[in-house]
Amino acid sequence: MVKEKPGKRRHVWQTFAVGAAIVAVLLAINATYPALLARTELQLLDLRLKALHQPKPLGVVALAAIDDNSLKELGQWPWPRAVLGRLVNALRDYKVKAVGFDVVFSEPDAYDLQQSEIVRRLSAKGMSEDEALAIAGPANDSLFASALRSQGSVIMGFPFQSHSLIRNNQRYSLAGFVGTVEAPAPMEYGLVRGAPGAHPAVPTAFGYLPDIPIIRQAARGSAYLDANSDPDAVIRSQMMVIRFNGHYYLPLSVAMVAGLFPASPLLSLELANYGIAGVSLGGESVPVDDIGQMLINFRGAGNTFPHYSAADIIKHRVSPSELAGKLVLVGVTARGLGDRVSTPFDEDSAGVEVHANVIDNLIAGDFLHRPHLNELFARISACAMGLAVSLAVAFLTERQSAAAAGLLAVGYLAFAQVALAYIGLVLNVLFPLLTLGFTYTGLAAYRYATEGVEKRRLRLAFEHYLHPQVIESILDKPDTVKLGGELRHLSILFADIINYTARAEREKPEDLVALLNAYMTTMTDLILRSGGFVDKIRGDGVMAFWGAPAEVANPSRLAIDCALGMLEELKLLRSRDPRFADVDIGIGIATGEAVVGNFGGERRFDYSAIGDTVNLASRFESLTRQFKAHLLVTEATFTEADGPYVAREVGLVKVKGKAHAVKMVEIVGRKGDGIDPGFYDGFEAVT
Repeated sequence: MVKEKPGKRRHVWQTFAVGAAIVAVLLAINATYPALLARTELQLLDLRLKALHQPKPLGVVALAAIDDNSLKELGQWPWPRAVLGRLVNALRDYKVKAVGFDVVFSEPDAYDLQQSEIVRRLSAKGMSEDEALAIAGPANDSLFASALRSQGSVIMGFPFQSHSLIRNNQRYSLAGFVGTVEAPAPMEYGLVRGAPGAHPAVPTAFGYLPDIPIIRQAARGSAYLDANSDPDAVIRSQMMVIRFNGHYYLPLSVAMVAGLFPASPLLSLELANYGIAGVSLGGESVPVDDIGQMLINFRGAGNTFPHYSAADIIKHRVSPSELAGKLVLVGVTARGLGDRVSTPFDEDSAGVEVHANVIDNLIAGDFLHRPHLNELFARISACAMGLAVSLAVAFLTERQSAAAAGLLAVGYLAFAQVALAYIGLVLNVLFPLLTLGFTYTGLAAYRYATEGVEKRRLRLAFEHYLHPQVIESILDKPDTVKLGGELRHLSILFADIINYTARAEREKPEDLVALLNAYMTTMTDLILRSGGFVDKIRGDGVMAFWGAPAEVANPSRLAIDCALGMLEELKLLRSRDPRFADVDIGIGIATGEAVVGNFGGERRFDYSAIGDTVNLASRFESLTRQFKAHLLVTEATFTEADGPYVAREVGLVKVKGKAHAVKMVEIVGRKGDGIDPGFYDGFEAVT
């Protein structure tokens, strides 16, 4: 027997090689264009976060909202700063822990400008300055500043100009922004450590917009309000540091949390050559990327944190327990005033809520963080999954390989989602899943194309020997056909026309050929319909077998039923075609092991069966003439068929190559198919 396993192995490894090539191309594209999938990866992260149960706010942050109700009650924005002074005084009365303003006061109060003009005119008329001030009334900025000093824990916010990386050295001139630090300076990191000679690429500003001096000096400190949005205009992270004039400054959220600690050195920053190596707050490390951005673990959509109308706070309509000991952020929430941003959970959220989420993250310590080697991990995962699915497609069936690809995809996504849910680890999933998908799809197409060629070759090879349904079964499971030979359990049938030689001598060749064609067409069609394989047609004889190329459950029964059908078809031919009036056939069937496969030369071969079982079937067919029988089968065939047949044991026959004689059984039909009862009684026992 010659088996074609080396050829199969070559085909398998060719499939795997194609898969490995697809993976290599995808890795090269990803390495060359790393930002190609960045936006989609971020949007996929949003969906993954929404699928999780978001943690609730700790209850330490509240918002003093400049909302629509406040505008109705207190007037059009901007309010006189005396009103804001009343707000700060009210917050002091509520005993809040700290106050942060997400509002910029870079110009004097408009009423104060009018007051200055009144004082000037009164002084020009000879009135003293004190008398003029008494008439004009106190300045709003002074009242606001007085309230800030009295409260003692207010952090004012300001924006930076062009907080880009230093390598993007573009400067713009914006009205009001200044390029040097004005006293008192904004709040900065108390401890900055850096590797010797380190010049990291840190977000750098070229100017900032401070509050007017009287407000700056009255507040506890000031910090920046800036937050970068991603390419899709969604805010997902907070810049934890911006460099300006050689100093490293704090965002409003960190500045407010820093007030909970007694010493500023607990705010530390560590620099490396590649960028920001770490940020520490109160001794706890805050996960940041190379440019100092912290992913925000949003608590949900807008209004997740408690909002209290500024008018209600000023008029003390809020229960003291709602605000006592809280960190309060003052910001605009009325849509007509702007300051609206998009977050992963809300396309239209108040900007002040971003700071609230960051503060809650810093206090709770439940951070989201990307590993510094996230891209490398994603590429390694993509490579492993791509090669794994290549092996699956190469070695497994279509359904098995599809299931393997599905399990790999679900498994990796589940792993990434569990890591996100339990330890806040953000792993990229898009590139690994795309690599898996493209590799599987590409290999499935490749396999479909190559197997399509193979199926067409097999169909052409077997369409004259097998019924189309059997051919389709073989094509669905091509492994059932092995090039070369293999030992299989078969039932083999030989059928010949009796006295064909004498008939050939007396009939014209063309008449004989027409008779044979009609006979063979009928008989081979019947064999094919029964699931048999037409092996050979030699003149008036036909050889067929069941059990190969496709395996069948009971080849003996199929062979016997087909033989009985052939005898019935011959009767029909006799009844409607005079040429068949004296045609008779003998059929022999044997069942056992035989070698089946492709035999012949490299350029010409046939699919056939060889072995003792074949010889035995041929011998039984020839014995039909001596025993005046139409169908002789071996005892093994009759026993395996186990059908309702009318049969008798004819005797033993010694066949060349066999050590023992073989029992012969004659079958004349099926029980109940109209056989004469007397004739039936003579065949009722087989021992």
